[in-house]
Amino acid sequence: MPGAFWLAVFMPPVFVQPFPQAPDAPAAMAILAGEVSLQRPCYTLRCLQDGWRLAATPLTARRNPFALPRRLPVQRGNLHAPATRREWTANYGSNARLGTRYGIDAIRDPETQLSLEVGSGYRLQPHADDGIGHIGPVARGSLRWLQRIGERARLEQQVRVETGRGDTYVRNLMSLDIVLESNWTLRSSVDLRHDSAADDTATQGSVQLRYSF
Repeated sequence: MPGAFWLAVFMPPVFVQPFPQAPDAPAAMAILAGEVSLQRPCYTLRCLQDGWRLAATPLTARRNPFALPRRLPVQRGNLHAPATRREWTANYGSNARLGTRYGIDAIRDPETQLSLEVGSGYRLQPHADDGIGHIGPVARGSLRWLQRIGERARLEQQVRVETGRGDTYVRNLMSLDIVLESNWTLRSSVDLRHDSAADDTATQGSVQLRYSF
């Protein structure tokens, strides 16, 4: 009784109020008697000052990062990637003419490429966009050929033909590109144009030094 009296007089209220674990004794007395521990529980694998520890649950095979993965099922057959289309069709229209065309990549190799196009349409303006000098239905065809020559040269040829109402227009453009440096290219070209109605053939040659940014 005298001990409880002095505790009530000199101790702060926090040391006098009992703990839920020891309701019959003041807080200070319960701590001294060892009935209550001030050590906080620890839920980690290893606690400070070797406090009590929870048993670690074993990892399952699904969540274990060191578990060997399951083998993938064996697939029979050869691996392949789908190739791009070699044929196409398209409709077009402009102030000069409108129509439809069909194209095919006849050769598509790293060193050689050859594509062909044929189609039909209606010409709205004479001579515009490589065409004949009459208005009316026309048939068109084109050829594009690229040939790599070594590592620094490439030969290219484009041929366009349009015919209709007794007139035929042909344009043949051939060019040779030679790479001089990483950004410099020398192009030599010859452009031939023929109009059967006018019985006229024009040829133009050029040499250009090109710089690519």
